[in-house]
Amino acid sequence: MFRDILQKLQWFIFEKLPTYPWKDISEWAVVGLLVVSLLWKGGKTLEITWILTAVAWLVTFVWWWERPREDAVPPLLWLGVIAFALLTVLSYLFSTTANYGLDEVLRTTSLIMIFLWVLRRYRNEQERERFTRHLAVALVGATVAAGIISVAVYALQPVNRMVGTFFDYRFHTDYWPNAWADFLLLSWPLAAWWLVNEKRFSRGVCLSLLLGFLFGVLALSFSRGAMVAFAGQLVLWGLITWSARAGRVLEWRAHALKAAVVLLTIAAVFTASNALRERNYPVQSVEEKVTFTAPEGRSSIGERAQFWGQAAALSLQRPVLGWGPYSFRFVQPSMETNVLATSDHPHNVILKYAAERGWIAALLFLALVVAVLFKTVWLDWTAYRLKPVAFLFLSLAGLLAHSMIDFNLQFVGIALPFWIFLGLLALEVPWEKRKNLNKKFVRLTEVTLISLILIVAVIEARSILISSMGRHLEAQGRGEEALQWYQEAQNQWFSRDMHLSRANILYGLERYAEASQAVEDYLNVNENDARAWKLLGDITFADGNSFDAVGYFEKAFELGHWNDIGITRSLVRAMLAAGMRPEVDAHRDEWKELLQTFVEAIQHNAHYIALSPNVEESVELANLFAKLYPKDAPLYQVLAARADHAAKIERQQILARPPGYLW
Repeated sequence: MFRDILQKLQWFIFEKLPTYPWKDISEWAVVGLLVVSLLWKGGKTLEITWILTAVAWLVTFVWWWERPREDAVPPLLWLGVIAFALLTVLSYLFSTTANYGLDEVLRTTSLIMIFLWVLRRYRNEQERERFTRHLAVALVGATVAAGIISVAVYALQPVNRMVGTFFDYRFHTDYWPNAWADFLLLSWPLAAWWLVNEKRFSRGVCLSLLLGFLFGVLALSFSRGAMVAFAGQLVLWGLITWSARAGRVLEWRAHALKAAVVLLTIAAVFTASNALRERNYPVQSVEEKVTFTAPEGRSSIGERAQFWGQAAALSLQRPVLGWGPYSFRFVQPSMETNVLATSDHPHNVILKYAAERGWIAALLFLALVVAVLFKTVWLDWTAYRLKPVAFLFLSLAGLLAHSMIDFNLQFVGIALPFWIFLGLLALEVPWEKRKNLNKKFVRLTEVTLISLILIVAVIEARSILISSMGRHLEAQGRGEEALQWYQEAQNQWFSRDMHLSRANILYGLERYAEASQAVEDYLNVNENDARAWKLLGDITFADGNSFDAVGYFEKAFELGHWNDIGITRSLVRAMLAAGMRPEVDAHRDEWKELLQTFVEAIQHNAHYIALSPNVEESVELANLFAKLYPKDAPLYQVLAARADHAAKIERQQILARPPGYLW
């Protein structure tokens, strides 16, 4: 029986499998993933990243399995992207925050393999145009579906900007309107390509309606940076069209009619969507948004400038491999200068890569994208007037421009079309002819790299599933059971906050020695997280060791005092318990100023701080200072009252706000 099973397995692998149309399967796997990643939270979830890794392995393995006669990828291009991938891997291996970042390694390597697959698979011009048309149908169709969902979310959920499908319904803060705007910058030129190629009146009007709908939902994202990039795309489109005409008479009447339909559709979408929303929620003022008088004020500009400077400074400290993928979130807070002025990334794609992966990786990425775009500019546009080249150029130029003030390539739904478009565009431009690299070396490098990445993904997938079970149990208050699941996943690389979760549960159970060890497990891979040092201080203080607790709280204060006023309160309390009253007095003015800044932020609800535990911590710290310094007690009592009053108003407004009607 076993022999029969083995023979059938051998027959299936060596005789049946090779008969499948693997080239077509590979293509549809990529296109299908593009659609799914857009419609499922924009592709930000871990499961989409893992599926991306599997698809990248499939297309790479299938290509080399069929053994093409020649490798047409320009040598410098291949060396550049492979070096970018390897530098990302090395950056993670030497990361200072290794509990995060593995997902970025998987995404980057997988996307580069798909990019190389596009360069090889679609060398033939007819095949390339066929694939681009299929891609456009899938992408624009999925974009329209996402736009319809966006209208429903905008009208029936509290979020005051359109977000497309870039949201996570499980968390009330996880809406990403700028990412939705980024995706639209990528997708609308494909709809425009259809429009300029359509000669029939009825279909031309329908496509104009489609384009107007996409522009309308882009406007309702209220992304100022994206609108500037969009304006730049329109200017480029006009210049390309003018250049491509080369003396031809412009059929202005037909174009004027299409433009009128587009403009009317934009107005209709904007007006109708706002009319639907204002039945349930207030509509954001366009004037306030444009003039920077909206609730977030000018903070988005000022803080971005700070992030850029901080990222540049961090990149100079570790210029070769950076601090590690996704490290900015942890290493930047020590450089903060205001309350909650932090971010997951520095809002600039080049500075993000420079700070996290090193300047070599950042410059390789920049050189690749700029080289393709620069070569495209010098094409003879008269020969490409009705071809997709100009519109792929518009997509990439718009996204790159917006990526200089924001970063959304962590979404597979954005990064995957970006790298596919880059590959298609790279096939259209001339490259200097050089002797090809050894095909065996290229094949071995790519297959080995993507296979290792896939093995890591498969191994880590088990641990992620196990630890996620622990998170669910922890959220339900079943700490002892959660610990058992966490114990099973304890050796995972991509641990994220699992060890902190273990420590918090053990701390609550008063198992202080085990809790301390759990924090140490976390610090072994990430010493830059203020939360870990504060928790270690809390555990040590509860265990009766005030002196050591002071040291841990001081470290936490150094790393994150602008994000958590509770660190300061814990530090003061530990110092008093350790008999260090003179030291407290020496820092009195510094901490009073910090407290006043936090209270002011609570009154303005900066970064929604009035909804956070910082309110209660500020009140407790003010009351503690009132007892320590009776002469200044009225001042601290007023600060406590102001923080408490402002928070109550904000929280009552949130409670009084109509709930979401979709979830």
